[in-house]
Amino acid sequence: MVQNNPQIVSGIQKIVEENGGVSGIVQKFKDKGFADAASSWVGTGENVNIGASDVLKVLGNDSIQELAKKVGLDSEATAGLIGNLLPVVIDKLSPDGKEPGGDITSQLTSLASLFTK
Repeated sequence: MVQNNPQIVSGIQKIVEENGGVSGIVQKFKDKGFADAASSWVGTGENVNIGASDVLKVLGNDSIQELAKKVGLDSEATAGLIGNLLPVVIDKLSPDGKEPGGDITSQLTSLASLFTK
């Protein structure tokens, strides 16, 4: 699904950027009651996925609907994909449990290649 639709990855990139990068989006999930899941993404252990309804709760329906239109899925399916992919993206951008320094856009762009091969 992701390999056939790079809009999903670019949509996640946009969501991360619009929410203040890695630290901003992690904090947003923590603030909405998902501290354990969000902390797992930047930690060195197993990543905890988050459900579609929880993604909608944290990110809001508008941003999910916008991406859903671009990728040709409904909001629930799009939120489910984000819930599965966002932990991987954050994990890859925070090696050894450290938040990335430097240009987040270039890091996200290079990370996108992992999903589009």
